[in-house]
Amino acid sequence: MQLNIAQKIFGIAAVVLILMAAVAAFSIHMAAEISKELEAVVGKYLPLSDTIGDINVSILEKGMLLQRLFALPEETPRAIARIETLDDGVNDTFEKAHRLFTAEERSPHPPESILLLSRSLSSLEREYRRFEKQGFALIALREAGDATAFEALLPELNHQQDNIAAEISKLRRHVETVAERSVQRADREERILVWANSVLTALAAILGLGFAAATTFMLVTNVRNLVRGAEAVEGGDLDTEVPVMTRDEVGRLTGSFNKMVDGLRMKERISDTFGKYMDPRIVAQLLENPEITEGGGEQQEMTVMFVDLKGFTSISEKLPPDDLVRLINEFFTMMTEAISSHKGVVDKFMGDAVMAFWGPPFTSPGEHAALACRAALAAVENLNRFRVDVQETLATRPEGLHIDLRIGISAGDMIVGTIGSKASKSFTVMGDPVNLGSRLEGANKTYGTRILLSERVRYLAGQAIEVRELDLIRVKGKTEPTRIFERLAAERVADRFPAGLTAYRNQDWETAEREFASCRAMDPTDSASGVYLERIAYLKANPPGSDWDGVWDFTTK
Repeated sequence: MQLNIAQKIFGIAAVVLILMAAVAAFSIHMAAEISKELEAVVGKYLPLSDTIGDINVSILEKGMLLQRLFALPEETPRAIARIETLDDGVNDTFEKAHRLFTAEERSPHPPESILLLSRSLSSLEREYRRFEKQGFALIALREAGDATAFEALLPELNHQQDNIAAEISKLRRHVETVAERSVQRADREERILVWANSVLTALAAILGLGFAAATTFMLVTNVRNLVRGAEAVEGGDLDTEVPVMTRDEVGRLTGSFNKMVDGLRMKERISDTFGKYMDPRIVAQLLENPEITEGGGEQQEMTVMFVDLKGFTSISEKLPPDDLVRLINEFFTMMTEAISSHKGVVDKFMGDAVMAFWGPPFTSPGEHAALACRAALAAVENLNRFRVDVQETLATRPEGLHIDLRIGISAGDMIVGTIGSKASKSFTVMGDPVNLGSRLEGANKTYGTRILLSERVRYLAGQAIEVRELDLIRVKGKTEPTRIFERLAAERVADRFPAGLTAYRNQDWETAEREFASCRAMDPTDSASGVYLERIAYLKANPPGSDWDGVWDFTTK
C-alpha cells in the first residue's frame, strides 16, 4: 500500500518522536546516575573529608593544650574550658559524620563503600574515645597537682594521638578511594551519555539537536575544565581557578575544587613565609620528615662558619637607624647568597653576624669543608659588590665608613638536630667545633686577616683550596693547641712566610725576623707578618725558654 505524503510525514514524525523519547529516557537515566555519583561526592565524601580535617585539627589542639597544663599553670582554667569546648565540637562532628550514611546503612542492601567508610569512621571514633578518656585523666591529675603521674601518662596520650593519626590517614584514604571511584563512574557514564546522545540526536537533529547539544556542551565543558584544572595543580600551578558555569552538582564540585586549591595555595604561602625565617631546605626537611621535629639529634662530622661585619659598633655610630637597618639587611642578603649558592644552610643571624653550616643531609659527607671554603671566598667577592651598593643606597654619606668582614670556619663532630623548648624549637648544630669556629672569626682581629680555618677544615678540603699555615694557638677555654690556616684567594708568589714560621718555632729569631720582613717588603698589606715581627721583638727581649712549644695563647674570646 502506497503511503501518502501525510502518512510519510506522520511516520517520520513518529520515528523522530520515538527517537526523541528514547533520547529523553536514556538521558534522564544516565543523568540520574551521574547526579547520584556526584551527589555522593559533594554531599557525602567531601563533607566527610572536611569533617576528618576538623577532627584532626581539634585533636591536635587538644593535645597541645593538655601538654601545656603543667608548663603554663596560669592558663589551666582557660585551657580546660577550651578542651571541653573541643570535646563537645568533636562529638557533634562525629554525630554529623555518622548521619551522612544513616539512610544507606538502613537500606536492605547498603553499598560496600558506605559500610567501609562507616566502619572506618567508627574505628576512628573508638580511638578518639580512648584519647578523650586519657585527656580526662590528665586533667584530673592536673587538678590534683600530681606532676609525676601527669608526666608518666603524657607519653600514652602522644601514643594515642599517633593511633588517631593512623586511623585518620586510613579513613582519608578510604574517602579518597571511594570518591575517586564515584568520579570515575560519573566520568564513564558521562562519556556514554555523550556518545549515545550524539548518535541518537543525529537522527533526531531537527527537533532535539539544539537542546541536547547545549546540555552536552555545558556538561562536557565543566568536566574538561575540572580535568585541566586538576592537571595544572598536579603540575604545580596553584594559581589555577576553574570557572563555575552552572549551579548543579558539577558546579558545586567545581566550587569545592577551587576551595581545595585555595587551601593548597595557603599552605604554599605558609611554607614560603617560614622559608624567610629559616633556611628553606630546613623547612622542606621538616615537611618531608616530620619526625625530625622531635627533640634530640645525632652526632656527625660537619663544617660551621661564622661571618661577622667588622667594626659594626663604629658603623652604627655613624649611620641613622634607617640606613643602619638597610645596611645590615643588605649585608645579610649578600652573605646568605654566598652561603646558599654553595649548599650551605643559614642557621641564624646574631646581631651583625651570620652562622651557617654544611653537612648531611644537605650535602654529601665528603664535600662540606670545601664548599664552606668556597663560600667564604664568595662572601668576600660579594663584599666588594656590597660596598658599592651601600654607597648608592644609603640616604647619608658618612665620612670614613669602613666596611669589611671576618670569617671563621671549623669542622668536626657536632650534634645536629632539633633543639629548644616545647614552645620554641630550632634545627641547629652544637659542639666544640662550633665554639672554635666562633673563636677563629674573632682571631682575625689579631692577624689582620679575613678568613681563618681550623686544621680539620684544611685536611678535609685537601688540595681543592689555597691556604697558608698561620699559627699554632690555644683559644680561650681550651687546653689543646689548634693549628690554624688563612684562606687565600690565590697562590702567593715567592712567599717566605713558611720559612719564617719554621724559624720562629725553632726560636731562630734572626732568621724569622728576616723572613717575615721579606714578606712585608713583598706585600705591605701582609698584617700577619707584621704580627710576627712584633712577637719576635717581644720574645727576643723576653726569651720563652727551651721548653717553649711555639703555641700562642689567646686570653680573650
